[in-house]
Parts: sequence; C-alpha cells; structure tokens
Amino acid sequence: MYELLVTADLPDDLSETEVAELRWHLGLGPEPEAFTIVTDFPAEFVDDPDDPRVAASGEGYWAAVRLPALAQRGAAARIRGVLFSALERRGPEERRPGWALTSRQEIHADDFDLATQFIRWLDRRVRESAFDLSLHLRFYEDDALEPASLRDGELVTGKTGAPLP
Repeated sequence: MYELLVTADLPDDLSETEVAELRWHLGLGPEPEAFTIVTDFPAEFVDDPDDPRVAASGEGYWAAVRLPALAQRGAAARIRGVLFSALERRGPEERRPGWALTSRQEIHADDFDLATQFIRWLDRRVRESAFDLSLHLRFYEDDALEPASLRDGELVTGKTGAPLP
C-alpha cells in the first residue's frame, strides 16, 4: 500500500469536458459521458443471466469497469490521516488564473494503472503551459514522502528512480 500525494496548477483553458472528467476522477462529480483523460479502463467478464444483454444472446461479454482514479475519501486504512481530493478554480484576478488540484490517496501497488494514466494527462497539460505538477509517494511503512516523477510514462520514486512494483 502506498500514499500518493498529487498537487497541480492547471491552465485556465481546460474544456468543460475535461473539467467534468477531472471532477469525476477526483470523486467530485457524476460520471461524464465521454472520457479523454483516462481511456484504458480495466475490463470484467459479465455472464449474469439477469443482465439484459446476456439474457438476449445467451453469451457473456467483456465490459469496461469505469473507476475514478483518485476519488477515495475518509480515514485512510493503512497510511494514517485522511484521503481526499479537491479541485478549485483560481479567479482571473489571481497571479495565475487556472485550476488548483490536490489529492492524497492510498493505493495498492497493483492498482496504480488508473492513477498513472491520470498523472500522465496532468503532466501533458502542465508541460503545454508551464504550470506545475508535484508528485510525492511513500510505501505505507516508510516515515517520509519522497518526490516521484514520470519516467518513460511510468511513475517512479525520486529517491531511487525505481519504478513501482
């Protein structure tokens, strides 16, 4: 289990579609109609005879399981403290109008795929506009957060540069 802390200052030119999907991934809004931030969701086999599609065809099928990337809230199970995500718009009168995002999550080593896809999108958006993205990570038994980054599209720890397990 890992603690992941993400902070980002995003540009003001996010589309309504991007903001809606960001809100959903952070647990702040309903599921959007379209997905452009995270597009590769895990799949599960559906073979429930009560499912209308299975009942009609008599066969099961694979369906995407759409899960938000950073939507946990409440008391953390292993890392101590509180899990949360927030997204706030900065006003035009501020030094850098745009969006401020912060998320503190508890993530199992096997479940980093969605969070990594989300972080890749954040990284592309801040690089396009010279805004900021900060990532910190720690194994739940460690005492301190360490800087993390993307290397070749994968989340790595800053201390060793090692990819996650």
